[in-house]
Amino acid sequence: MLAALLAVAWPLDGTGESTPPDRAGLTGPVGPIPRSCDGVTVSPSDDLQSTIDAHAAGTTYCLSPGTYRLEQPLEPKEGDALIGRQGAVVSGSKVLTDWQRFGRVWSTKGFLPAVPGTHGECLESAPTCAYAEDVFVGKQRLTRVDSPSAVAGGTFHADYATNTITIGDDPGGHLVEQAVSEGLISATVDDVTVANLVLEQAANEAQVAAVESRQVTPQRSGSGWRIVNNEVRLNHGVGLGLADGAVVDANFVHHQGQLGFGAWGTGSVVSNNEISFNGVAGYSAGWEAGGSKSWETTRHTVTHNFVHDNRGPGLWTDGGNIHTEYTANKITGNWGAGIQHEISYDAVIRHNEISGNGLRHSGWAWEAGIQIQSSGGTGLIEVAGNIVSDNANGIALIDSGNRTEEVPAPHGPHVVRNVWVHDNRITMSTGQTTGAVQDIGDTAVYTESNNRFEANTYYLPSVTEPHFSWNDTDLTWGQWRALGNDEHGRAERADR
Repeated sequence: MLAALLAVAWPLDGTGESTPPDRAGLTGPVGPIPRSCDGVTVSPSDDLQSTIDAHAAGTTYCLSPGTYRLEQPLEPKEGDALIGRQGAVVSGSKVLTDWQRFGRVWSTKGFLPAVPGTHGECLESAPTCAYAEDVFVGKQRLTRVDSPSAVAGGTFHADYATNTITIGDDPGGHLVEQAVSEGLISATVDDVTVANLVLEQAANEAQVAAVESRQVTPQRSGSGWRIVNNEVRLNHGVGLGLADGAVVDANFVHHQGQLGFGAWGTGSVVSNNEISFNGVAGYSAGWEAGGSKSWETTRHTVTHNFVHDNRGPGLWTDGGNIHTEYTANKITGNWGAGIQHEISYDAVIRHNEISGNGLRHSGWAWEAGIQIQSSGGTGLIEVAGNIVSDNANGIALIDSGNRTEEVPAPHGPHVVRNVWVHDNRITMSTGQTTGAVQDIGDTAVYTESNNRFEANTYYLPSVTEPHFSWNDTDLTWGQWRALGNDEHGRAERADR
């Protein structure tokens, strides 16, 4: 099934009748499908960076099967291509050996820095989430604990002062690895291709991607990267970092510590990927964790992706994004909102299937299936033809103020305006809401900002219960329509 999803996109037209196949994940086959490669052949015994340094820009490197262990990120040249043959793995980890048993735990010397990193905001339940040197037994990430005495099965403790790793599982007969490299592939150059590789176990801090086009200047990053047919897994911070013109297609991006991907710049396209189980290190989703987060993008297109079980929002544009497109994605089981378009501008959110999101609901109208938050179209934000069902809330417009002190406002103030929500199918349970809310003492979101709901169909447990919000009031279906919303819409009992 892994090969099937990497090879082709699945049809998804908003009807809910077609779904992507399951992915193998950590317990299934390792490595993407084979692809041909014509270029400089390298093997795991070669120094891959030295090989890159010895060749001209624009060279294709064919990575033979095996594990390429890095102590620092590879830096390709402009136009280079890193193409894996089946079974090629680029790893940011080193193997831990020479274990000694002490009662019910095992210890050995690690590859730890003298002082761990501290970047990022952690959940109270994971106060050391910023420590990037993760430990794995048989490709399973262990849970970090605060002291050697707390170590049990499935956990580890890293003592940075003594460079000691302690685990609670017998390492005999198992591959035990510690993340070491601060990234895997990172450069400021244009037109790099990364394909058909397993990319894993980098010790990258939060807001740094394991594979990324770094900034050349504050205004420009390396452009035109193609990241295709890879399995990106078990990195500590962000999996993929996308800049101008990036194409990210048919990748399996899972079990990163913070985010599946981040994007900035102009013209990136993210399509046909599975983005799942990201955010596992314990970073606060309110700060930044989950499936993705994009900022200051223009014409950022996200289409035909399967986004599920991330510990935060599924797809998140946050800060100065304009002309965003979210189309034909399947988004389910995420802790936060399914799609969260925040302090941004014009967008099209169309024909997505969004269900069962908001598993860590924090109250009010938060964690909706589709959440438009302090975002206003200079032209239009169109939310149309989506199937939105059984999320913490339905489709919510949330005005929390301009917030220009937090982020730039390159295309006007950050207020909810010109949002057109039409022809969606929305299923809600008791206590869930669709509509608009505000917490800034300004009712313009209801009366002056051209926000409107039209021709939507609702499936409700009762048409006489309040499932809608407008004018700072919870409303029944009849009251909602009396205010001019969904004049041509329809509501019916969900059990019919």
